[in-house]
Amino acid sequence: MSARENDLFLHTLTHVFTIAKWFGIPTYGNKLTFLWAIILLGMLVAIEVAAIWKVIISLAGLVDNKDERGVTARLSGAIFYCNGLLSLILSWKLISSWKWMSKRWEKMETTSTLRIECDPKIRRRVIFVTNLVGLCACIEHMLSMMSATGFQIPPESYFKKYILSSHGFLLDQDDYTLWIAIPVFILSKSATILWNFQDLIIILLSMGLTSRYHRLNLYVKNLVQRSRKENKFISEINSQMQEWRRLREEYVQQAALVRMVDKELGPLMLLSNVNNFYFICLQLFLGINKGEKGLINRTYYFLSLGWLLFRACSVVLAAADVHLHSRKALRYLHDLSKSGHSIEIRRLKNQLTHDFVALTGMGLFSLDRQKLLEVTANIIKYELVLIQFDK
Repeated sequence: MSARENDLFLHTLTHVFTIAKWFGIPTYGNKLTFLWAIILLGMLVAIEVAAIWKVIISLAGLVDNKDERGVTARLSGAIFYCNGLLSLILSWKLISSWKWMSKRWEKMETTSTLRIECDPKIRRRVIFVTNLVGLCACIEHMLSMMSATGFQIPPESYFKKYILSSHGFLLDQDDYTLWIAIPVFILSKSATILWNFQDLIIILLSMGLTSRYHRLNLYVKNLVQRSRKENKFISEINSQMQEWRRLREEYVQQAALVRMVDKELGPLMLLSNVNNFYFICLQLFLGINKGEKGLINRTYYFLSLGWLLFRACSVVLAAADVHLHSRKALRYLHDLSKSGHSIEIRRLKNQLTHDFVALTGMGLFSLDRQKLLEVTANIIKYELVLIQFDK
């Protein structure tokens, strides 16, 4: 297997991370992109402080809490920009660590003593998922802009209408000036991109880890099929035992790779899941209680909620696949008769059975498929409680 085949995923993901320099993550950029990142970070801090201040004065009763500028709207705005700020910091940290993580990953691939098949489709899958997320995010956001303004507005008034409608939690009619509106517009787009990008990072890294587990599991399957054939010269038995030992060591290295990635990805995983959970609950609650008037508003609501649900489920399922594939080889090992079990096969079975490998949210929770059902149940319970006690 050539080095080029080995690092298809790593080079493709590095290219995706290079694109991130245009929206505030300058790891693979130059001094100009670094300056833009610092400016964006400072602006996000400023707008987050302003949003929190609006929440405080709203809770203190110092403003008239109209529907469009109530506590819920102000709190949602503060959480949205808090997510943008934390997403920028954590994504920047993760992509900076990717430089040394990718080298260790590549070294593990190239120094393998086993002839493990490469995954020729991984690059296409990464490009497809990246383009899909980008396209759907653009469509959803354009609909949000149309929903905020409608179509019955003069072109010269569009920008002001959009800013006051989408940022009513932050700006009043009297607060509006073009010098404030332009930075707010830029920040809203940047925060939206970062929100989608943090989920994309988790999905792509999970795909890479799952792909390597899949290739290891296929190797186990083929080796089991060869082991079940009636050989059996002593030299061939000894050779197979050495092969099983090397394969077990590959699984040890793969588990170490998952834990290395999890250590760097954990904070972003926690942020993504908490943020998606909050906004799914909020969207459902507002949709049930208030509903949406007008075709464009109803279309945007259902498409926005659908996209948020799809993205949140994709994050959980992609990360859960790592745990699922970490134990998948056991089904092939169980096909071997007990008489065909060498000490190395028994060690491998014991290792795969008892070594829990999964991506986590900073160790607070692990991502498996059962977690998706638990989150769904919690969302339903949360909505029922809100509906019951809402006045």
